[in-house]
Parts: sequence; C-alpha cells; structure tokens
Amino acid sequence: MSTNMGVLMDLPKYNTGGDEIEVITKTITYKRSDQFSIYGFGDIHCGIKHCAEDKARAQVKLMAADPEHNFIVGMGDDAECITPHDPRWDYGVIADWIPRNKVDDLPKMEEDWVYELERPIAGQFLTKLTGNHEAELRKHCHYDLHGHLCERLKVQSGGYMCFLRLIFKRKGSTESHMYTMLATHGNGCAVTKGAKMNRLQALMGSFDADMYFHGHVHDIITDTKAYLTLNDAGRIKQREKVGAMTGSWFTTYTQGEGASYGEVKNYPPSVLGCPRFVITPDEGRLQVMDS
Repeated sequence: MSTNMGVLMDLPKYNTGGDEIEVITKTITYKRSDQFSIYGFGDIHCGIKHCAEDKARAQVKLMAADPEHNFIVGMGDDAECITPHDPRWDYGVIADWIPRNKVDDLPKMEEDWVYELERPIAGQFLTKLTGNHEAELRKHCHYDLHGHLCERLKVQSGGYMCFLRLIFKRKGSTESHMYTMLATHGNGCAVTKGAKMNRLQALMGSFDADMYFHGHVHDIITDTKAYLTLNDAGRIKQREKVGAMTGSWFTTYTQGEGASYGEVKNYPPSVLGCPRFVITPDEGRLQVMDS
C-alpha cells in the first residue's frame, strides 16, 4: 500500500498487546539532492490546562508544510488519560474544552482532540508509540486510546518500543541506503540533565541502531556518538549514531492555573518542542538537531 509520499507502507497493525518488540520497514524513494527530516513528536498530554495546545498545533503546521520530506515518529502520551480513579486526578486542571458534566467521556474526548490535531499529518507517520499514560488507561479503564488513534489515522502501531528500518532507494538507480531507528516512549523519573543523558546513552549502548528516539522525560537532549566499522571493501570507516530525548508539549508550571503533578513534585520546567533528525541519503549524512 503506498501513500502520496512514495513511501511503501507495510500493512497496518493496530494491536498494542504482546511481548515482542515491533519491527517496521519503510521504503522511501528519493532524488539525489533530497534531504529528509524525521521528528519525534509526542508527550502532548492533551486534556489538561497544562498542555501547550497552540504550540503543538504550530508544530503540526510546520511538519505538514512539506509532506514529501518530513516524517514523524509518534512518541506516545498523546493524551493525559488521567481519570478520577487515579491519585493524580485533579478536577480543577482538566482542559476547558471538556464539559464538566462529561467527565465520564474524557478518554473519548481526548482521543477526538488528538485525532483532529494529527489528521493533517497522518500520512507522514512512520509509526506511533503508546505511552505510559495510554497504557495505564487501557489496563485500568479498558479503553485503548492508542489503538483507536492508530486505526483512525491508519498508522501502524509500534507498541511501547520498536525498531524501524528506513530503506532509501534513489529514483532511476539501483542505489539504496538503509538506516535503522530504535524508538521507545521510555520510562523512569530522571530529573537532572546528567541523569537524562545517562539514560539516553544507556539506550544507545544497549541497542544497535543509527538513530534513537526516547520520550517520557519532557526534555530535549541530543547526543552523537562516533564509532569505527568496516565497509564492504574491508576498509575502516568512521560512522555516527545519533539520539535524542524528544521533548513535550506539557508545561510543568502554568501561571494562573492549578498546580500540575510535576509542579507538586518540583520537577524542572519541561522543554517544549521536538527534535529533528536529518538524513541526506546520497551523502550518507545523519544529524540530530534540537528543533
């Protein structure tokens, strides 16, 4: 099945269960001068007043401006997914667009909000991950918000962690280049920059890939690691692997609103936005940028 971007998609799989890490392969055709951006877009946490909704919409508009060259990995925690059974529940900070007499429908309204946000960029997703917020909602409230969104947007779910293989094939040539990505929503409660960097570097040291996407910690931190390998001719060649913590759209501290659970725990302010991985296939060049 092909999209309007010339990406050959695997058949969508919406099931979020199972213990195996997903492996997803995409083939992208390119011209010699093409450069591609891959954004790690997630941790939106819609449904509460601490979501930077306008900034998230602006990012979607930016990514949608060039659908031929901009691709997206959905990093999970699209919605807050906190219901009255949860100890973090605070009636006073739910988003104004959720009617107070409709709190029982909160997961469905959050799902609809994310769907409307991401519908313009649905064809640009390489995959969407589930986050810990969606996972807790599914386990305790039997509502699979992530699975519903994948099905409605026609995006293949990557579960909580997945490998992606991107095969770039040049038009009119037999030349091709492959890049491997490891994407996870992530976990843990790292607070300092050093602890977050250690978590990112541990991920980069434990899995063999060219690019690493890690969400969850609401920060943007990038790292580039050089290493030596052998090329097909048996010559030593230096290559680089790049990784990033993928930011968020959750404002830990919001003036004039009730305290978020992050404010209660004195977490550092979140970094709003998302990093951008840049691939220039014909030059074999790979970079990561914090915006």
